[in-house]
Amino acid sequence: MKIAIFTEYYFPFISGVVTHIKTLKDGLEKQGHEVLIVTTDPKSLKHYVKDGILYCPAKGIKKIYGYGVTLPISLRRLKYLKEFNPDIIHIHTEFTIGIFGMWVAKMLHKPMVYTLHTMYDDYLFYIFPERFDKYAKPATHAYFRNVAKRATEIIGPSLKVVEFLKRCGVDRHINVIPNITDLTLFLPENVNWDKVRALKEQYNITDECITMCFVGRLGKEKSIDVLIDYLSRMENKDKYRLFIIGDGPESRYLKELAVKKQVNDIVFFAGKVNHNEIAAYYYASDIYATASVTEMNSISMLEAMASGLMVLQRFDVYNKDQIVQGKNGYLFHDFEEFHRLLNEFSQLDKQQREELRASAAEFSRRYGPDEFIEKVVQVYEIALHKYKNMIK
Repeated sequence: MKIAIFTEYYFPFISGVVTHIKTLKDGLEKQGHEVLIVTTDPKSLKHYVKDGILYCPAKGIKKIYGYGVTLPISLRRLKYLKEFNPDIIHIHTEFTIGIFGMWVAKMLHKPMVYTLHTMYDDYLFYIFPERFDKYAKPATHAYFRNVAKRATEIIGPSLKVVEFLKRCGVDRHINVIPNITDLTLFLPENVNWDKVRALKEQYNITDECITMCFVGRLGKEKSIDVLIDYLSRMENKDKYRLFIIGDGPESRYLKELAVKKQVNDIVFFAGKVNHNEIAAYYYASDIYATASVTEMNSISMLEAMASGLMVLQRFDVYNKDQIVQGKNGYLFHDFEEFHRLLNEFSQLDKQQREELRASAAEFSRRYGPDEFIEKVVQVYEIALHKYKNMIK
């Protein structure tokens, strides 16, 4: 099959969606399929194709994500797609490139698969003032209902997709396919242990410390402020450490909050870290902590588990099944549970902690890239069959 994948941003931009698409592209090509990525390049003034990627000129939108938006309709761009002649259009965005993908599907008479990655109700504050929330939600729900209506098949990484689309008024089957990523980088034999030792020395992490980490965009929706607040209320907080890896609009506020809460000496803002170097931070840590309830199916969490980290996750009713208590992590509702779980973890001996690391790593490998690609290809085949019947 020939698959055209549409995404608003791609490498060198780093995110869970980009990692997901790269894994999808590599897996499909490994099976012999041909893939064309269609994305934006805010630094370019013209369209160009490089390494199987069609880059489209765009305007950078720093306020929202730091990526670009482009004209949703382009005859020049359509020419590239006609030449590629895809069997499947697969959109991973609902905005300018996604709209273009929907238009291409209509113009070339191709089935369209739509993967929803984001719970947009939790991101509206980036675009609309809070006082307009009661108007913004119905309008955006109508928009996403229209995108879903145009899709031949829909994919989502968790049950949260089903829940969100139901709120939008979409009543149809959703193919739930959990996210997956290449975990090779996170195997012990591939870790830069000199870097791990250097990090521990740099941040004064001793065997007596309990070190947590969070990896992701520093946005309000990630609730990183909750982790900082809870850490500041811990007994014997000096024995704890927290790596916050990533950048975003809340960076300055969170750093100021760490100072205000008097934990700036144990909360470390690492900023953007090259994906090839993140494993060292995981292996310098004991626990992956997140208070976010906006995730669909966090790839950073998967990478952390593959590195042997138990996950300490704030309870999210639609994502609670990601955590099997005691196998790959623990769930907390409030500070009291957060405190108790960390305190219990701190009392484990070295052997018990190693057993938990092994359990988390094993759990992360229960669903591999081959199974992921197989399920996506099945959706493509269903979409092709359904579309043929629709146009008869």
